[in-house]
Amino acid sequence: MKVKTALELCKKRLKECGIETYEGDCIFFIAHLLGIHPSLLPLEEEREFKERQRLEEFFQKRCNERIPVQHIIGEWDCLERTFKIFPKVLSPRGATELLVETAVNLISERFGDKPITGLEVGTGTGCISVNLLCEFPNLKMVGVEIDPTAVENTLYNARLYGVEDRLTLLEGDIFELCPEGLQSFGRFHFMVSNPPYIAQEDLEKLPPEVRYENVVALNGGKGGTKFHKFFASHCDKILREDGFMLLEFEPFQKEELESFFTSRGWKVEFIKDFAGNPRVLLAKKS
Repeated sequence: MKVKTALELCKKRLKECGIETYEGDCIFFIAHLLGIHPSLLPLEEEREFKERQRLEEFFQKRCNERIPVQHIIGEWDCLERTFKIFPKVLSPRGATELLVETAVNLISERFGDKPITGLEVGTGTGCISVNLLCEFPNLKMVGVEIDPTAVENTLYNARLYGVEDRLTLLEGDIFELCPEGLQSFGRFHFMVSNPPYIAQEDLEKLPPEVRYENVVALNGGKGGTKFHKFFASHCDKILREDGFMLLEFEPFQKEELESFFTSRGWKVEFIKDFAGNPRVLLAKKS
């Protein structure tokens, strides 16, 4: 079987079992089984495909169990770096790339190459902290993660990219750690987070692919803003005066978050994604 035939077979099978993202999923499946980047797949169409059995296993997991493609192949890219994904751990999303890119620009503008320390809440795979540590050799990160599997996932990827010596990872609950439990690190130059922001009342409406991931990484309480409001109310005490906070959120939460943050003295801006939707909140103390 040629690669192009395997790709068509994959698309047919996934489409028949109701997978809306069947085309993209198949590109990632076939590229992963060939050990190449998805962008190179068109150059390999005439190559012999020898992974039919593993592809069948992928079909079963995707169609019958509705496991997301990221978790089936066990890895995903974030800003051109590939991250290992452990079972149930939240995989990188497009908005996370936007958050990291924004952080990179702000860190460069505000702090240059002087020694700096950042905080990430909810490290997951580690894609935010690891990307930032790779970009800034002058940076040290402290990460807070409540899920033991995600802690191991973050450490794995930190070791993969050789930045584990500049990452301190705390397994715990940010609601208990902030601010007292973090004061031994001094005041942070910045804080970043892709916190849980799915409204608790909407969790049951999520597609099975999303529900596959750990609910702890999804449940943002009523309205999905529990974490954001906690950060606005308590985490100013751990930031420097010239520090900033970057948080992911759902577009419909913008007005509520803007009102809440400004009422507590924060100056806020919103960064839009490629579709023009506000997805990242930037909060500054000054």
